[in-house]
Amino acid sequence: MSDKEIEVLQQENSELKALIVQFKRLLDSIPDPVFMKDEGLHWIYGNPVILDLYSIDRDNYVGKTEDQLLPKEFADSCMESDRQAVAKGTISKSEERARDAEDNIHFYEVFKVPSYNPEDGVFLGLIGVGRDITERKAAQEALEVENNKRKENEKELRELTETLEQKVLQRTEELNRQRIKAEYLATVDVLTELNNRRAFYEKSIAVHEEAKRYGHTYSVIVLDVDLFKKVNDTYGHAVGDEALKMLASIIKNALRESDVEGRVGGEEFAITLPNTTVDGAVELAQRICNKVEQSTLDYKNKKILLTVSLGVSEVKPGYECFDELVAKADKALYLAKKSGRNCVMVQ
Repeated sequence: MSDKEIEVLQQENSELKALIVQFKRLLDSIPDPVFMKDEGLHWIYGNPVILDLYSIDRDNYVGKTEDQLLPKEFADSCMESDRQAVAKGTISKSEERARDAEDNIHFYEVFKVPSYNPEDGVFLGLIGVGRDITERKAAQEALEVENNKRKENEKELRELTETLEQKVLQRTEELNRQRIKAEYLATVDVLTELNNRRAFYEKSIAVHEEAKRYGHTYSVIVLDVDLFKKVNDTYGHAVGDEALKMLASIIKNALRESDVEGRVGGEEFAITLPNTTVDGAVELAQRICNKVEQSTLDYKNKKILLTVSLGVSEVKPGYECFDELVAKADKALYLAKKSGRNCVMVQ
């Protein structure tokens, strides 16, 4: 080799050394961890940030591996991510940890780039750059905590809403039951389960108005238990109540769905029969009279016989109100009583 060639080579070496120094200064000035490893994943360079981070001796780390330089709690994961980066063959990202001088854990996002000989593809080493993501990770964890708390709050709110809705539904159902019961009690005679006096008159007046409007006829039957006071005095009010219930059952079983029945007094009952002539009403009244006479109440091994008297009237042209027809049926009932009871009379 000539002197000239040696001089050129020395010049190139000098320039290369200058570039290496310049490049090292650049790497040393980067505020993030930077490291370089050879083909055996031995350290060949670490900038001051990473050396200080792991308390690595700056004069005694080249040629060593993580398990010789880093605390065991960090070494194993770092070496495993190195192997994965080499196996992947391209830039990879991992999360690694370190502990600062005050013993606080820091998290780093580390990018590792394997280097290969462009001619033969032989693995040459690994270059890595890290970034402290401790604050970002803390913010993410805080956000996750807040999200979990929000989800818990939403869950509690949903459960409270469902509970409230269930209670509102239950209360609504209870109020509806109470309303239905109140409506029932307002219109029904509790003992006999027939219409009470008020409901009977309201429904019968509606029949009267419809008959007037369309020119239809209707009839009314008024009836009561014969000698009912004697039944109460002889056997007691409980037996009297059973007698009224028996009569109510006979009445209900004899009527059509369109007919209106009711208990309008102590032992007095009334029936309104839409679209029914006096003949039809008398026929029905007689059936009821016969059925009661054929029925008995059992009391202390005794058979108690009952009879009823019934008065019938049919609406006539010129009747202005329902009460006029009831009054006429009452007169017929009076005649039935006067005629010996247990019979049907028409007025």
